[in-house]
Amino acid sequence: MSGTIDAHIHMYPPEAAADAAGWGRRMGEPGWTACVAPSGKPSIQGWADVPRLLADMDRAGIEKCVMLGWYWERQETCDLQNTAYAGWIRDHPDRLLAFAAVQPADGQLALDGLKRALDAGLCGVGELLPQAQGFGYDDPWWRRAVEIATERGLPITLHVTDPEAPAAAGPRTPFENYLRLAREYPRTPFILAHWGGGLAFRPSPHPIPPNLFFDTAASPLLYDPTVFRRAVDHVGVDRLLYGSDYPLRLYPRTAREPDFRRFLGEISNSGLTPAEQEKILGGNIKKLLQARPC
Repeated sequence: MSGTIDAHIHMYPPEAAADAAGWGRRMGEPGWTACVAPSGKPSIQGWADVPRLLADMDRAGIEKCVMLGWYWERQETCDLQNTAYAGWIRDHPDRLLAFAAVQPADGQLALDGLKRALDAGLCGVGELLPQAQGFGYDDPWWRRAVEIATERGLPITLHVTDPEAPAAAGPRTPFENYLRLAREYPRTPFILAHWGGGLAFRPSPHPIPPNLFFDTAASPLLYDPTVFRRAVDHVGVDRLLYGSDYPLRLYPRTAREPDFRRFLGEISNSGLTPAEQEKILGGNIKKLLQARPC
């Protein structure tokens, strides 16, 4: 697995892992709290600090991970996560990369926080979800955030929910808005998480802009392994990025702790050629970030 890069993981402050529900309430983040600590039912969220992350990466043969922000509801929380990420990538520059969280609904505070995070070494923007964060696709503050990323040549990761998934999977993300955004900012690489909610492997009435990419985050929770071949055949191997959504427990019926290895084994047995695997498991994200300050 030498050269493997996970393009989609999440990390949180230690106090969040110690008491997710309490921390989420104190931070004013009800959406995140409901996601990672749902009331009245088990959570598939796992937890890891940086030493545990690095150890799990070593066990799986992963060279680097890209820590994504969350679609927080308050810029203050974005700033907290971005500051932690900046420190962790300074401590482990050969292993960790990070994208910046931002809450465009907080206006100038959001843009100032985003610029600070990018100046501190974060090399992308996201993960964002407008429906959960309460801003529209034409919101001028959101558009300015996109322009900041564009000016710096940085990718933006957007959460996407499969329209065929149960309603409990999250807010619906209309494909037409993402497609329009990509067309309006053709120089900006947009990474649509979770196979783009199916856009990566299902027929679409609209052409897919060349600056759209798709990651595989949480795939075992959503689709069977045949999705890899279907996506390669549909959009081409160069658009696909391996992402796990670590420390999410991707096999909750059998695994009590987060782990990279089982999903990587599933990919290796998915019918992809070695060359296709090499691109998905690291080649494509390296190429996407090669001209960027990571």
